Amino acid sequence: MPILRKREIENLESLSGELLQAYLDKLPAPAANISELLDFIEDELFENHCSHTLKYTMNFVLNNGLDFAKISSWLSANGGSCDCKVMKDIAPYWRAKFGDD
Repeated sequence: MPILRKREIENLESLSGELLQAYLDKLPAPAANISELLDFIEDELFENHCSHTLKYTMNFVLNNGLDFAKISSWLSANGGSCDCKVMKDIAPYWRAKFGDD
């Protein structure tokens, strides 16, 4: 039976001080942009169905001049293979740490 590794995002709540800063420094975008991305996806999914792609993520990233390749890679590594998975597998951990602003 393979050993399952915890995703980085699952360890976020336990990070503080220098470890938290190191985590934030290696994110593919500033933390404020990640929070805004999650809010944007949530708003889009409230009114629309998930196409099981990163359609809304791509829309946000391109409209904000961010690097889609880096962000989508980070999302996928943390369970966000599509917009609804981002909200299910990433947003709860992010918001538990940084609030729901």
